[in-house]
Amino acid sequence: MRGWRGVLCGLLLAAGVVPGTGCARARSVPSLADRFRVEPGTHAPDSFAAHFEVTRGGRREDAMRLIAPVSVRAPLAGFGGKCTLRLLAAPVFNIGDGVQMDVIQESAGIPKTVYQRYFDAAREAGDRKWIPIEIPLELPEEVASVLWIRASGGPRGDLTADWLALAGLYVSGGGKTP
Repeated sequence: MRGWRGVLCGLLLAAGVVPGTGCARARSVPSLADRFRVEPGTHAPDSFAAHFEVTRGGRREDAMRLIAPVSVRAPLAGFGGKCTLRLLAAPVFNIGDGVQMDVIQESAGIPKTVYQRYFDAAREAGDRKWIPIEIPLELPEEVASVLWIRASGGPRGDLTADWLALAGLYVSGGGKTP
């Protein structure tokens, strides 16, 4: 019985059927989550997971989970020009002193911070749900760029419960989606 359900889910996903089937949600644009890798020496064991179910504000998402301190990177091959990085972000827990997220674009070996956000779900009710984020990027056509996401303890520095979830990561514009 289990085998036919797997085949059915595969067929429904291939056909583009949307939620309500009991299968994972199909996306029209591939997520960047599978491109990210942990930068060696910047993390504790198990500080990164590309797929981790997180529910915030009553909404469940397949998310990339980062446990601070950690830095992850993803190549942006196939994109150039003006693009937009879109994602949902949320701290996983409502305790602790918050977690800092920095998004860095690296082109030709030169890093540039393109976005920073401090999340404090213990004190800010608005940080207890998925927060949509759009980050404009200017990617050089002639040089492959790399996207870095860093989770840290932020200005207070305490790492208690500093888990950050990022869902629906994708880049739009600036070339075809790989």
